[in-house]
Amino acid sequence: MKLNKSLKKFFLIVLVLLTAIFLYGLNQHVKVNRYIAAFKERSTEEETITIIFNNDIKELRMYHPIERINDYEIDDTRSLFYTTKDEPFMGKKGDIFVTQESPFPNILGFHQLMSFFVGGHAALNNGNNQFIEAVGFPQDDESILDIISDPSDGTHAYSVGVRKSSINYWMLPDFRSENDVSYPYYGSYYREKFVVLRVKNISDDQLDQTMTYADQHLENRSLYNFLFVIDTYNKFYCTDFISRSYRHGIDPNSSDKNYPITLNDNGFVTTVNDLIVSKDTYIAAYVENKDGIRHVYYLEDEGLTSNE
Repeated sequence: MKLNKSLKKFFLIVLVLLTAIFLYGLNQHVKVNRYIAAFKERSTEEETITIIFNNDIKELRMYHPIERINDYEIDDTRSLFYTTKDEPFMGKKGDIFVTQESPFPNILGFHQLMSFFVGGHAALNNGNNQFIEAVGFPQDDESILDIISDPSDGTHAYSVGVRKSSINYWMLPDFRSENDVSYPYYGSYYREKFVVLRVKNISDDQLDQTMTYADQHLENRSLYNFLFVIDTYNKFYCTDFISRSYRHGIDPNSSDKNYPITLNDNGFVTTVNDLIVSKDTYIAAYVENKDGIRHVYYLEDEGLTSNE
């Protein structure tokens, strides 16, 4: 009888916890959708144009400029584009690219849960049309258990961890081939939708410190952290890497041992939704594919004192 009561109490506690997690995740998901919708509603619409990439691949694109009205938008005088709006790429140093869409669209159920609660990926633009990011897809001959047990002292030969992309793959129209398992869901693009975030009231020096930290862990060959909130020495997962890089940028003297709450208001596992709804970030651009056209919503350059 006592055992039955204990089991009932245990399952009740589990049910309450799962309900709380679901409601919190639902609240965040609703907030994200509301933030994106509000950002899009501020936009105007320009004519559809053709963008030509270096390999002569063409893309139909419609720009939706958005007036900068908030102080943190106006004070950041940087354009959203790598050079100018006439070329294909977007992103300046320190810009955070995030997508809610998971990398497993072919796995029914898991894809929906991951996209809803956790998100798909986050990467830090280095200002040179590249990204520094934590990636966690081991090769066939690599064991996740071996990676977890590795001391992460920079001597490993694993493929997962902090890496630098060769180009801005988020903007490429030919990222994946037709034989890719994700092609039926995302087409030739990396993702169908993504958000570009910036940190409010960040100084040039703080941005430099943020990128110094990111570069340091690129050079240290830091590993991917499959345990998330534990085993954080020289190991990261994608959104955690963003949070910890900016923590160092904002407070270079902070300890790297404690789990970060920078750009993460709840102080637990940093998710894509956490980064989007953080009180310290704002949406600077939103990109989505619709009806064969890539729609780019962005904070316009007009009236800025600098385009750097």
